[in-house]
Amino acid sequence: MKFTAVLLPLLYNCINSCKMVNAILSIILIWNAIQFGLVCSDAKLPTFDSIRNRLALDALKAKSGQNAVVSTLFVKFPLCKLATVAVGEAKQELLSVLGYKSDGSIKTCYTEMKEVFDFLKQADLTLVNKMYVNYTNDIKPDFITNSSLLYGVQVEKVGFNYPSAAQSFINRWIETATYKRIKDVVDKKDIDKNTTMILVNAAHFKLSWEFPFDQRMTVNKKFTQYNKKKITIPMISKVDQFLYGDDEANDLRMLTYYLGAWGTAITYVMPNSAQDLPGFLDKLQKKPDLLAPSKKLMQWTRLKVFLPRLKIKSHVDWTEFLKLLGLKKIFNNASSGLEEILQKNSKTKNIWLSKVKQKVFVEMDEMGVARHDRHLPDQEYMQRIMMGPGINILEFAADRPFYFVISISLGSTSHDVFNGVYYGPELN
Repeated sequence: MKFTAVLLPLLYNCINSCKMVNAILSIILIWNAIQFGLVCSDAKLPTFDSIRNRLALDALKAKSGQNAVVSTLFVKFPLCKLATVAVGEAKQELLSVLGYKSDGSIKTCYTEMKEVFDFLKQADLTLVNKMYVNYTNDIKPDFITNSSLLYGVQVEKVGFNYPSAAQSFINRWIETATYKRIKDVVDKKDIDKNTTMILVNAAHFKLSWEFPFDQRMTVNKKFTQYNKKKITIPMISKVDQFLYGDDEANDLRMLTYYLGAWGTAITYVMPNSAQDLPGFLDKLQKKPDLLAPSKKLMQWTRLKVFLPRLKIKSHVDWTEFLKLLGLKKIFNNASSGLEEILQKNSKTKNIWLSKVKQKVFVEMDEMGVARHDRHLPDQEYMQRIMMGPGINILEFAADRPFYFVISISLGSTSHDVFNGVYYGPELN
């Protein structure tokens, strides 16, 4: 894994600096596909992935007709930490929902992905994942120590006895940590004097493409909204090799393109009708592996692609969604099964989870976070300009509402990091 993490950036830099021909680019793309086992992998996903898909779809459908993006993966990490200390019914509920049989498996919940996330955080991802507990000496020190390294969530004490001050402190900290991109994750109603624990995570992700788009190729195109109204918006475009599939059975098209961060990709799933996205989400919720056969058939195809720029912010309260999945005991203020967090003979008799809040901000444009000039050479630019009307090349234009997934691949297993829907710029 470490060898590949070093090799791929070197290959990427070589390609960029030497401007090698498309044949070489194709070789690198195929190498990535073999190495990362991305969307075409037929490996069976862990149990929790299908549950997380349902959880994500519940949240996206609740925001009917709105652009939205969520991350259930960032909810998984703190739940894994709680599972290691939970007892009795609470532990069984957590293990069942997380899809693990024992504590031993839970301990690798975050660590197996840590190297990839560390790579992501160098440029693309800003992530705050916090578990706030009441400010008291009753919390065992080892529950707080090394939590970020082992479970990807930082445990911090805050004085819930002063709800307004606690809310202000949490929101200010997140605003600062995300460079003012994300604000007001916690509301007044989320904290009162009886609060003992809340989970809060905030993430900003700006896509950086493996091979960025050229700004000179951005064009204005028609976008058909859910209400059938057509508007003109700027779309980034390029001619390149993409993983592509035409799913006639489900009446949709799929496209995958690699991102700059190691092992990451974005997949667009676009129903052929502008009105069909809600129906597709219903089908995907009922059958999480709906797209699995089509993904296996996706092939590297030379396409002329048009994609709208994305700028989506979403605020989700996961509390009720988690309860519907069967996580109830840890929210019980009388007996949560989390007493192992507390020291023996502590004055605090019970500690329970009261809220799980999240705010996500995803952006996509031609360049991502890249700062240096990546314009195509004039000769290649003109060749691609010439590939317009009259040239026999398949087009993929994301010109109607679509579903998208940003994923990370580890060996033969793919993990959804963000799930989202895009209905059009006026509905954002």
